[in-house]
Amino acid sequence: MTSGRVVEHPVSRDPGLAARAQAWLAAAERSIAVPRLAATVMLVRDGAVGPEVYVQRRVASMAFAPSTVVFPGGGVDAVDHALDPATPGLADLAAVMGVTADVAAPFAAAAVREVEEECGVVLTVPDLRGRAHWVTPEFEPRRYDTWILAAGMPNAQQARGTTTESDHSAWVRPGDLLARHRAGQVRMLPPTVISLEELADFSDAAAFLAHRPRVARVVPELVAGADGIPVLRTVLP
Repeated sequence: MTSGRVVEHPVSRDPGLAARAQAWLAAAERSIAVPRLAATVMLVRDGAVGPEVYVQRRVASMAFAPSTVVFPGGGVDAVDHALDPATPGLADLAAVMGVTADVAAPFAAAAVREVEEECGVVLTVPDLRGRAHWVTPEFEPRRYDTWILAAGMPNAQQARGTTTESDHSAWVRPGDLLARHRAGQVRMLPPTVISLEELADFSDAAAFLAHRPRVARVVPELVAGADGIPVLRTVLP
């Protein structure tokens, strides 16, 4: 990946995350977990003032990212590998992702399946747009190799929380959620924050979905900040 904008996110707001980060930086030997393949979807629509996106808050008992606001999504299951690489729309999606249709297929299948399972919305592969590719930092014991995709909210459907993995779901304006995050009122991971910042730059959902971003694999790096407090440093495409 070529060098681009560098952003830093503090880990101090999440006590559990901060403790793991401090232990990692102090460790003489480190064990790095193999990331699980995953996909998540920015489901977007037009609101009264600009685009809105559907988000969920993970329950506090989750082993990974508890009480964190996320987009619908989850891990790639064995059944997702059965999607035919010749599926309509998959070649276009793979081209934006920068991979072959064979590689993109299980991620697309997981995205469609997870959105239906988690919020009752039925999507098709042609609905999906490639947005980003993030990998969980090496210090985390649970890691995910995640493709962030996007899709417009289909007409005549309604998004609703249909999973026990979240305790709250809502349509939000990206700027409003980012403001709450900056104020410490909600917890979000760097991929969600960056994705919301990108969505906030568009005047409507159609323009966002038509945009073809430069997609490259991003892995935030845990480093000691200027004040000694760990931060996640990310080089964006």
